[in-house]
Amino acid sequence: MILYTLTSEEVAKLDQDIVALIPFGSVEQHSLHLPLGTDSIIAEAIARRLEARLREQVLLLPVVWLGCSVHHLDFSGSLTAEIDTFIKTGEEIVSSLAHHGFRKFILLNGHGGNTNKLDVLAEKLRYRHNSRLKVVAVTYWHLIQEEIQAIRETPLGGMGHACELETSLMLATHPELVRNARMEKDGPGERSIFEQKDMFAAGSVTVVKTFKEITRHGGFGDPTKASAEKGEKIMEAVLLKLTQVVEEIRSEKL
Repeated sequence: MILYTLTSEEVAKLDQDIVALIPFGSVEQHSLHLPLGTDSIIAEAIARRLEARLREQVLLLPVVWLGCSVHHLDFSGSLTAEIDTFIKTGEEIVSSLAHHGFRKFILLNGHGGNTNKLDVLAEKLRYRHNSRLKVVAVTYWHLIQEEIQAIRETPLGGMGHACELETSLMLATHPELVRNARMEKDGPGERSIFEQKDMFAAGSVTVVKTFKEITRHGGFGDPTKASAEKGEKIMEAVLLKLTQVVEEIRSEKL
């Protein structure tokens, strides 16, 4: 079910055990070859494919396109929300649906800068609503770490933004938006031993840096290794895991 397309009367008749799926993205620079809306576009594409598979089990909300992207503001066109604004926006969206009786939610994240904020949001909502709600925050690439390792060609530590992963997903879902001739490897050179990891992977040390500080033109990885075929494999892996998440929320296992 897609909230945008339903009437109020139709929403009122929905099974309130349906899982409300809220994609979160961003509007920020994605190097020379991907559009500013990449994270939102990918998150929405994943969400729409999941809804198409699980139409009676999922209620899809519009993508929340304004993310936490202050680390990209040195590049033209990038937009950002303050952390408190971002969390408050998510809180009010979920609380609005909770007011109508819905109890189960997936916060589907497509932007690295949102990850820890959505964890806080899920915790706040759990306690604000006296544990009536089931709120699960999911960053899509965290679900498929093993699958990514099997698909990727770029070395460990060389993936994270406008990279092989994101470019492959864009080639699979919106190839007309990819500037193929502008693909170029980018990212930091020598790094601390505590930073020898993919940008989207968890690490032992948190270091706050802007993309202007660590890149030449805003990328982190090698997009020339990307392909639509890889994108479809990544998408399928994500959808299989998200299907399991939906099933476990509905059965009260999560």
